[in-house]
Amino acid sequence: MNRPYLHTFYTADQANKLVVQSRMDYTVRQGSVKQMLFLPSGKKLWVVIGRDNEYWTDPELGFCSCKDFYFTTLSGGQDCYHLKSVRKTIQQRGFTAIEFDDSDYTQLLQAVADDNISVLGRS
Repeated sequence: MNRPYLHTFYTADQANKLVVQSRMDYTVRQGSVKQMLFLPSGKKLWVVIGRDNEYWTDPELGFCSCKDFYFTTLSGGQDCYHLKSVRKTIQQRGFTAIEFDDSDYTQLLQAVADDNISVLGRS
């Protein structure tokens, strides 16, 4: 008896969308999206705790610090699952907010930048 293989039902694009959806759902369920709220200014940074690293995202600008963003999203591909997770979490109001003083903002941004340089240097 001939059985159809999975690849006959899904194109690579469809399969990739399923993987991204699964990762996004898992990330949201696990509470891996964190909002860093700086007071009293109200500045916000969004961080997603990923499988290998923490990624900074800006859902308003459509930016993520992960490799997939640099190599796929910027080349016209779909958004990474980190960005999608942040947007879904904001929509569901299911994020954890961590409060910082405004005086910590510059130091935290520098740490994020240093981490991103390190991550991109490993590619």
